[in-house]
Amino acid sequence: MDGNKAPMLIDGKAKGDEGSSFNIKWLLSTLLILWPWLLGSIIVSLIIGNLLLRYSTPIYMARAEILIYDSKKGNSSAGDDIVKVLNLDNKSINIDNEIEILKSHTTMEKVVQKLHLNIEYSIVGRFKVSPLYDNKPFEFVKVDSSDDFYSCKVNIVGDNDYQVIDGGAGKIVNGRFGDTIMLPIGRIVLIKTADFKPSKLQYTVNVSPVGAAAGGYMGRVIINAPGKSSSYMGLAMTDNIPDRAVDFLNNLMTIYMQNNVESKNRISQSTFNFINARIDSVINELSKVEMDIRNFKQDYKITDMKSESENLYKVSADILDKKRNAEVQVELINAIINYMTKSKDPTITLPANLLENGGIKMMIDKFNALHTEIETSLISTTENNPATKNLIKQQNEIKQNILSMLASTRDNLKIEAAKFQEKSDEINGRIHQVPEVEMKYLDYSRRETLKNDMYVFLLKKREETAIEMSATQPNAAIIDSASFAGQIAPDHARILMMSFLFGLAVPFGVIVLRRALNIKIISKADVTKLTTIPVIGEIGNNSSEDYVAVTKNSRSIISEQFRALRTNLQYLLTDKKEKVLMVTSSMGGEGKSFIAVNMAITLAMSGKRVVLVEMDLRKPKISKMLNLDNSIGFSNYAIGRAEIDDVIVPSGVDANLYVLGSGPVPPNPSELILLPRTEEMFRQLREKFDYVIVDTSPVGMVTDAQLINKYADTAIYIIRQGLTYKQQLNIPNELYHSGRIARLSIVINDVLANRGFAYGYGYEEGYGYSYGNGYGYGYGYGYGSYGNGYYLEERKKGIKDWLNLSKNK
Repeated sequence: MDGNKAPMLIDGKAKGDEGSSFNIKWLLSTLLILWPWLLGSIIVSLIIGNLLLRYSTPIYMARAEILIYDSKKGNSSAGDDIVKVLNLDNKSINIDNEIEILKSHTTMEKVVQKLHLNIEYSIVGRFKVSPLYDNKPFEFVKVDSSDDFYSCKVNIVGDNDYQVIDGGAGKIVNGRFGDTIMLPIGRIVLIKTADFKPSKLQYTVNVSPVGAAAGGYMGRVIINAPGKSSSYMGLAMTDNIPDRAVDFLNNLMTIYMQNNVESKNRISQSTFNFINARIDSVINELSKVEMDIRNFKQDYKITDMKSESENLYKVSADILDKKRNAEVQVELINAIINYMTKSKDPTITLPANLLENGGIKMMIDKFNALHTEIETSLISTTENNPATKNLIKQQNEIKQNILSMLASTRDNLKIEAAKFQEKSDEINGRIHQVPEVEMKYLDYSRRETLKNDMYVFLLKKREETAIEMSATQPNAAIIDSASFAGQIAPDHARILMMSFLFGLAVPFGVIVLRRALNIKIISKADVTKLTTIPVIGEIGNNSSEDYVAVTKNSRSIISEQFRALRTNLQYLLTDKKEKVLMVTSSMGGEGKSFIAVNMAITLAMSGKRVVLVEMDLRKPKISKMLNLDNSIGFSNYAIGRAEIDDVIVPSGVDANLYVLGSGPVPPNPSELILLPRTEEMFRQLREKFDYVIVDTSPVGMVTDAQLINKYADTAIYIIRQGLTYKQQLNIPNELYHSGRIARLSIVINDVLANRGFAYGYGYEEGYGYSYGNGYGYGYGYGYGSYGNGYYLEERKKGIKDWLNLSKNK
């Protein structure tokens, strides 16, 4: 059999399955052990979760919906003049812009001021402070106070008296409801509400600047539109007082629509004022012309004037109508240019629908639309904002374009009027026979007609503008008023579930953390993760003080574990010639000798002749365990002072078990093992016994076990749960993979089922190596102060015994 090849199937289980099998077993065993802790942890967590729910402030949500009208969708037919008049603000609605207007700081401030939300009231309870809104017993009214942060507490001390405790200096101010008192914030008045009643409870009043309060509410308002094609918006708000959230959303929508109507009316009002001014001017001019006509008739005593050339006059009248129309437009253009150039108001809007030129009307509409966008932008930004600057720049460019177009149109109209005048002069030349008086009268009539037409035109436009102003509607409508949408926090089910899971996880977390931080072997899984050496057995904790754990009629768990180990040894020693089994470990105290003794007893009880060889020459224990005389043993045999039969003695435990003791402790154990008689001893033991169990020194301390390995057919490496360090597995790994110890297997000793939870080591017999500062794998252990396996006193005694033996020789 290959020295490095180990059986892969032990007790019917594949070695690779041990880790997962152990994890399941560990989980189940941990659950059984931890159930009181789990139950207690869950109960405590649920109590904490209920206390959190009991004393946390609930957060509620209110919802509302508002519809935004788009004037470019669903307009009336082209012939519907009234709808056209009412739809002068004919521009597409941008939902994103409307959302920004709704959430703007200016809009929020108006809502805060209207509802006085910058003043918050609360009642101080035994364990928590509860906010108040509609049910507050008094109103904190600011008379001429500053817009600063302020906090105070109010105690009601009677039907009409109260005390105000300043939150900063702690000064107490006494007052009566309805009277003005002076506080650090300024003069205030406390007024009773319908919910007032005398109480010993204490109330808290917190005053914030309107802007700061608006910013706080702005962060709690959520506005969204389902999509770009949708024209309605959903509004939501969170608050610890549901009624306050409902009132806030309703007032927010109302103020938004009021602002929208005001913005539209500003343009209409500007047009209305311009028309009124022009009407007054035209009335004066028309009155003057009528007065001139009356004086003219009086001067020339004219009552009925008939034209001698009525046909020519008819043609001339038609041409003059066209000329008058051009002159009316020129006069309107001059008035608009004069209005635009002389007005010092940067926020002017231009009158619409006065000129017949379609291009100029479009430019004026665009100018007014940009004016509205600039006002909307300034609600949430400043003039220095890049977007606002760009809008102002566009408006100035359009204004210049309008002035240029007006000037150009005015020039064209003058040219047309001049052409009409030329035609009129041509006709007038043909009617030179008409009397001069008639010609003058005709001139007066033309001037009167021109002013009268202008007056009628302006009256019509004024009425249209007035209708628009009276019929102005907001571009939005409330679909659903704000309503309570339920509590959103704290989530009772989620918190209780999290409390339950937390209570469940804490004990397991502690265990997992301890396992993660643990540097010692506490389970078989730790072994299988760190080494490929097969584990052929696990020996439980020996709660008895007796070193002999296996007897003939014993049915204890540990006895059955040794019997299982005996069965597994058959897979290691398959040849009848293979008889020698060496037992070693990393350090003392791992139960190496205990395993060797009980394994030998188990083999002997099966009817095999077994000899237990005590080759731990530095700290022999087997003879002490079995209460045998160790004055003669291997050390005597090695130097020729005894023969093999002299050093083999019955164990006193089983008739088939014999013991070959170590003899007096030598000062040079390694040199003694290298003597030729050691090889001879193992040859004779193979002939006399069925099994030879060799208890050697820890291989992690000294090289004795490696020297004895050449006489062994297999080796068992002992690992003790809760004592052996994980790093020490590097020792058997190196020996196994380098081939220095052939056919190495592992036995885990002192296994406790609950060691995954709390470490308890068992085997407190007090035997073992006391390691100091000798051999070290990073843990500070070694063989005493000399580093070679002795306590100082035991070393002196061993040398003395050896000297006596040498003299007798």
